[in-house]
Parts: sequence; structure tokens; C-alpha cells
Amino acid sequence: ATLALSLFSVHWILKGLVIRPLRYLRDVSDEVSRGNLNLRSEIDTDDEFYELSDAFNRMLRHLTETQVELQSVNQVLDTRVDQLAQLNLQLYEANRLKSDFLASMSHELRTPLNSILGFSDVLQTFDSLTEKQKRYAANIQKSGRLLLEMINDILDLSKIEAGALRV
Repeated sequence: ATLALSLFSVHWILKGLVIRPLRYLRDVSDEVSRGNLNLRSEIDTDDEFYELSDAFNRMLRHLTETQVELQSVNQVLDTRVDQLAQLNLQLYEANRLKSDFLASMSHELRTPLNSILGFSDVLQTFDSLTEKQKRYAANIQKSGRLLLEMINDILDLSKIEAGALRV
């Protein structure tokens, strides 16, 4: 009877001092792992279990503070990603407008330039021109061809940029 009473007493003491606080910490840990980060461990035994409970609560506070910081950083990153996406769209539109401008500008310049080159060819065939006038017509033709080459180079660059022409 004494042995049974002693065993019962030891079991009761162990259960109250060791097993119950461990089960409580396990239950709190299980709730936290399910997402309840507002739960705190409340063991007030003035022993190692109290220290363990206090450390557990500090860990939970740090975890929630870190989670709040991460949410804040994610919001800032989301805002920046949105800004970059808008800037990217603006850059794409500006690039498209530039390509359209280059294509139309070069067409608009080449048409009158071809007329100038044609007329300078015709002028050079006139026998009534003086040498100075023939030299002027040759300069017009030379300069016009150089300008036409530059315009064609600009067109080629825009085609390369658009992927329509390979170098």
C-alpha cells in the first residue's frame, strides 16, 4: 500500500510539474502551427518551464513582427513592380512611336529627295549650262545621294531594331 501510494504520489507530482506544462506547450505550439499567431503561452511556475514559455512567447513576438515587416516589404515591392510595369508600357509605346516616326520620316524625305536627284541628273545633260552650273548640279547630286544613303541607313537601323532585318 505504501509502494502504491508512493507511486501514485510520484505520478501525481510528475504529472503536475512536468507532463501538464509540456502538454500545454505542445498544445500552444500546435495552435501556432495552425496559424493562430496571437496565442501566447501562459505558464507561471517560476522554473525552467516558465523560462521555456517566456522564450516561446519571445519567438512568437519575433515571428509576428517579422511577418508584419515582410508584408510591408511585399507591399512596397508590389507597388514598385506596378510602377515598373507602367514604365515598361510607356517605354514600349515610345519605342513604337519612334519606329513609326522613323519609317514615315524616311519615306517623306526620300520622295522629294528622289525628285531632286532626278532633276539634277536632267540638269547635267543640258549643254547650255556653264561649267560652274554643271559643278553645282553634280554637288546637288552627290549631296543628295549621301543624304539618301543616310536615310536608308536609318531605315535599316529601325528594321534591325524591329527584328525585320538581320545584320
